[in-house]
Amino acid sequence: MGHPKETRPRKWHKPVPCPTCGRRNISFDRIGQAINRKTSAIRQIWACSCQHHYGILILTRHDDLKEAIRAWNTEATRQERKHSK
Repeated sequence: MGHPKETRPRKWHKPVPCPTCGRRNISFDRIGQAINRKTSAIRQIWACSCQHHYGILILTRHDDLKEAIRAWNTEATRQERKHSK
């Protein structure tokens, strides 16, 4: 039979604010690629930073900006939870 098709596409989200300074202007720059020699898996490396140059490096499976934004949102909300305790 197979898997049922997705009836509702994934919702587009804007980047969440920087957990350190609170600014919303986040830049996403693709730096390069990393290749696993054993599995031949390719990963994209993104530099995500705010206006005050606080940032992180993110690894994603595809070179899609939406996936990089999803990864930023996950990591930024995780950082907010750490600082709120």
